[in-house]
Amino acid sequence: MTPEMLERTPMLTADGVKLLERMREHPDAPRFNYITGDRLRHDDLGALDFFRQALNSDRGPRTNGPPPPAILQRVVSWRRLVPFIASRVPEGLNLERDWLAIPTSSRSDLALAPWNFVPDNEPLDRLIIYRTAGTTGHPITIPHHPMAIRCYEPLIEFALGRYNAKPEFDGNSAACFLIGAQIRTYTYAAILSAWNGAGFAKLNIRQTEWPHEGSQQRYIAEMAPKFLSGDPISFAEMMHLDVQTQPSALLTTSVAMSPSLKKRLSEKYKAPVIDWYSMVETGPIGYACPHGFGYHLLPHDIHLEVLRDDGTQAAPGERGEIAVTGGRNPFAPLLRYRTGDFGHVDYSPCSCGDPMPRLLDLEGRVPVLIRSSDGTPVSTVDLSRLLREHPLLLHEFIQHADRSCELTLRALPDASPDKEKIESDLRRVLGTVPLEIRFDPTLGDRQDGKALPYRSELMLEE
Repeated sequence: MTPEMLERTPMLTADGVKLLERMREHPDAPRFNYITGDRLRHDDLGALDFFRQALNSDRGPRTNGPPPPAILQRVVSWRRLVPFIASRVPEGLNLERDWLAIPTSSRSDLALAPWNFVPDNEPLDRLIIYRTAGTTGHPITIPHHPMAIRCYEPLIEFALGRYNAKPEFDGNSAACFLIGAQIRTYTYAAILSAWNGAGFAKLNIRQTEWPHEGSQQRYIAEMAPKFLSGDPISFAEMMHLDVQTQPSALLTTSVAMSPSLKKRLSEKYKAPVIDWYSMVETGPIGYACPHGFGYHLLPHDIHLEVLRDDGTQAAPGERGEIAVTGGRNPFAPLLRYRTGDFGHVDYSPCSCGDPMPRLLDLEGRVPVLIRSSDGTPVSTVDLSRLLREHPLLLHEFIQHADRSCELTLRALPDASPDKEKIESDLRRVLGTVPLEIRFDPTLGDRQDGKALPYRSELMLEE
C-alpha cells in the first residue's frame, strides 16, 4: 500500500489492495488507462450517514412556488459568501415572497466564470476538477468536492431499494461496473469506502480495449458486479456480446431508454432496469417511479421549478424547462439553474408511496446514434471530447439520414476557433461523411430556442 494509493483512497485497507489487484491483474482485465480513488476520509462517514438518513426522513410533499424553508436558508447563507449568488440576490430581498424576481442561471454562467460559484470561505484543499461528458451540451469544467460525489452511493441505494434491489456490499467483491461503448474514454478500477471497500470499475466494452476475444464476457461474468450502470447504447452492445452476469439491477445513466430495450434487458438479466436522471452540475435529480409515473425527485436538498422561456414559473402541469436550486457541491451551489431539459412537475400523491413530486414527460436525455462513413457507431461523448479542445461555448451537431452532418458552433467571447482544425479533429472519428461547419454567435439564445447538442435522423438499432 503506497502513499499515492492512500492519497487517492485514504480509507484503503489490505483487503482493498487485494481486490484492486484482482480487478486489475485478471487475465481478461481490460487495458485500464487511468488511476483514481474516492478520496473519502474517516471523518466524512458521519456526514454521509446523516445524508443517508435525511434521504428518508426529509421526504415529503412539495408545492409549486418558492423552495422549502431549509433550501431558502441555504440561499441566504450563500448570498453572503458566493459572488455569483450575491450578484443575483440583493440584500433585503424577501426570498419567499420575491423568489420569481431572482434571475435564472445556466451552464453558460458556470462555463464562463466557475470561480464565481465558489464560496469565499470554502477551503480549497479538497477541490477536484470534474469535466462534463458533453452528451447534452458543450463540455464544461466544474469545481467539485469528493463528498458531493460520494453522496451518489446513498442516492443509488435509495433508488435500488425502491425496486427491492438491496445488494450487500463487501470488500471481497465488485459493487458496480459502469459500462461504456466509446472510441476512447477513461477506464479504471477503484475501491468504494462508503460501500465497505467494495470494488468499482469503469469499463469500455469495445473489443479494442481488451486483451483477448471474449475477454469482456469472461471478466464481467467472473467479477460478478452486484449491479450495473450504463447508457442504452452500451447496454445494447453488452447484450449483443451476450455477456452473462446476474446483477441485482441495471441503472441507466445519461439518456432515457426505450421501452423495448428496457424489456429485453430486464428479461435477459432477470433484474429491474431503473432510469436515472442526473447531471454533473446538479448531481442526481430523479429516479424512475416503480409504478411508471415519471421520475420522482430523488434528493431532499434540491428544489425543482418548471420555467417558461421568459423565466416565469410555469403553472402546475404546464411544460417548460427544468431548473434546479440547491445541491450538495460546496464549490458550485446552484440558483434557479436551467438544466436544458424539459418536462412538467406533478405534485399529487403517487400510488408507489414516494411523497416527493414527479417529473413527467421528461425530454432531453435521448440516445443519439451517429455513424461514421464506414457505418461504425460514434459516441456523442467522443465527439464532445474532441470539441472540448477548442474555445467553444455551445455546439449543435446534426446527422441526416444520408449520414451528412451539420455542426453549428458558438465560440467563447473574444475567441477565434480554428475551423479547419475542428474539421480535421472530427474527421478522425467521422471519416469522410459530408460535414458542414458554421459559426453562430446567437446559438442557444432564449429567443431562438434551446440548442440541442446532438440530433440524428438515424434510428437506434436495438
